[in-house]
Amino acid sequence: MEEVSVEKQSEYLSALLVPLCQQVNILLANAALQDPVESAAKVARLQRVISAINSLSKGFGERLTTTSRPAVGIMFKQTLDVLLQVPLAFPNNKLLRSKVISFLHRMVETLGTAVFPYLPRAMEQLLVESEAKEMADFLVLVNQLICKFKAAMTGILEEVFPFIASRVFAILPKDGIPSGPCSNTEEIRELQELQKTFFNFLHATTSYELSAIFLVPKNSGYLKEIIQLLISAACSHKDILVRKSCVQVFIKLIKNWCTMPNEDEKVPGFRSFIIENFAVSCCFYSVLDNTFELRDAHTYSLFGEIVVAQKVIYEKCGDDFLLHLARNIFPAIQCPKDVAEKYCLDLKLCDVKDLKSIYKSLVERIRMQQNGSMAFR
Repeated sequence: MEEVSVEKQSEYLSALLVPLCQQVNILLANAALQDPVESAAKVARLQRVISAINSLSKGFGERLTTTSRPAVGIMFKQTLDVLLQVPLAFPNNKLLRSKVISFLHRMVETLGTAVFPYLPRAMEQLLVESEAKEMADFLVLVNQLICKFKAAMTGILEEVFPFIASRVFAILPKDGIPSGPCSNTEEIRELQELQKTFFNFLHATTSYELSAIFLVPKNSGYLKEIIQLLISAACSHKDILVRKSCVQVFIKLIKNWCTMPNEDEKVPGFRSFIIENFAVSCCFYSVLDNTFELRDAHTYSLFGEIVVAQKVIYEKCGDDFLLHLARNIFPAIQCPKDVAEKYCLDLKLCDVKDLKSIYKSLVERIRMQQNGSMAFR
């Protein structure tokens, strides 16, 4: 595109964008006062206009709009200002919300960090009255932002996280998503997709060292619900890849938040929770369950992450973890004392690769000893 002069390119782009934005403004005028038939017609026209703008933006990249030809970037920012009025005028229209989210995806790639000033307002507007599918679409956008901008997203995430968490936990059933033969409905599938996308959000946040956003005062109130959702999924979610992702989130949180006994706790109670709950439920009981199929490739990959988690817990919590193993976990699973002592030593001295093989042998031995029963649970 740079073979076209700046003046000509700006002229051509303006000739397309300005009339389209004018159409949007006309269609938004008195939107709340329209009768249903008129409103439906305007919604259909708005969808077509937003799709046209979205298609037009695909010809422009971040370097061109922010460095070589910033005037082009200014025009797209003005267009974004206009389109962000759409969710306010039609807060309950799922199709228009989806179109605006799609356009934001494009602006992330087109404008780069220049899109930042628009994000808090855009995110709040798109979260209003959002249901499971729209919320999942919104989280895909947030995940794209995290993966692209990493630590630069810290301030924005701190600001919008309460809106994200409150909406997600308002939509997801408190007693878990129903399963079984009667749960194969569109509504349940949308809830499952939202939950999975929320786990992806937590994974992206911790992977890019952004977990501190959970600890700021206005966000920390959601931490208990997040941890409970993660521990439940890490131990028993039917999708093994989701379980693996949740274990990886815990690994990052353990590295970031757990402290040695002589150090002040970053997150009061988190260290005890990891030793007494996560290690027990996820690292031992869930693996010893005979539904945990070690011959399955995905399950064995999850098994590897669980071994990594044990190693990280020891590195961060030291002998307190080993004492809990010896005094509580191993007696509960009826592991012979000499075998338990050897595993604690291996956990201290072996690398992850060797420990994985050692732990697999231990699991198989205890399963045989229990004859497939989980009576100790």
